[in-house]
Amino acid sequence: FEMSGWCLLLLFLSYSDAVWRPVVLMHGILADAADMNAVKGWIEKDFPGITVVNVEIGEGKNSSIFMDINSQVESFARTVQSHPALQRGFNLIGHSQGGLITRAYIEKYNHPAVYNYMSWAGPHDGVYGTPNFNSLCPDNFCPWLNWVMDLVLNSWWEADVQHRISFAAYWKDPFNQAHYLSTNLFLADLNNERATKNMQYKKNFASLNKALLIYSTADQVIVPKQSPWFTFWTWGSDSHLTAMRESDQYKGDWIGLKTLDEAGKLQMHAIPCQHGDIVKESCKSYYDLYSKPLLNNQL
Repeated sequence: FEMSGWCLLLLFLSYSDAVWRPVVLMHGILADAADMNAVKGWIEKDFPGITVVNVEIGEGKNSSIFMDINSQVESFARTVQSHPALQRGFNLIGHSQGGLITRAYIEKYNHPAVYNYMSWAGPHDGVYGTPNFNSLCPDNFCPWLNWVMDLVLNSWWEADVQHRISFAAYWKDPFNQAHYLSTNLFLADLNNERATKNMQYKKNFASLNKALLIYSTADQVIVPKQSPWFTFWTWGSDSHLTAMRESDQYKGDWIGLKTLDEAGKLQMHAIPCQHGDIVKESCKSYYDLYSKPLLNNQL
């Protein structure tokens, strides 16, 4: 009985010393950190005492679209690497464009390391098509949206445009593969699409304990809406899709997707929420179902 009592005491002490693995949140395009406050609240309620770092980049909404996306990745990395509570690793949630920024952190830095990665409607295979940005920012608040779209549609390949408009750097014209590969300043590198592969990208991404890819069947912002599943227009078409497991990206395991998938570490789920609603109370049930279990771990 005495030995049993000591064992119970030691078990209690070891449990009381354990802390929840921190969580980092990254908001999406035409959004700011405040748009992730509801998600922060859900996590803090579910895991009392947990550290949740809700990252802001630059000036929020305006910076999310008018700041070079590579600079956004660098800013995100500086925030994470300088935060004392994150030095032993963390779980990571990125919404929308935040899914790309966070994956870029994993592939390019991953120090401190990400344990479980959750991408909520991140356009991982790029975008090509007219997005309903007004669902995120109506014209009376963002009167320049049409100008931005015209600029990207007509000059997406120009370095100056990619530096000035974040999503121009993950605009992927399926009718101009060679031009995309030669001029793109972000996505082609991140997805290891060029002939010379960065093996560190694959090593870092494949090191994840779990990766969750959420795509929205009702998405009107990401075109095609299946891009969060690494599914995109077949080269030469804007009507036929090449699914992830049929793609050269997956078959060649360019960033470790196949490695994660074959190890049972890749989770893919479709949800019926509008793009901007994924982080709102109306879609919390999908957080509970798919993401909450991936946050239930300790350092």
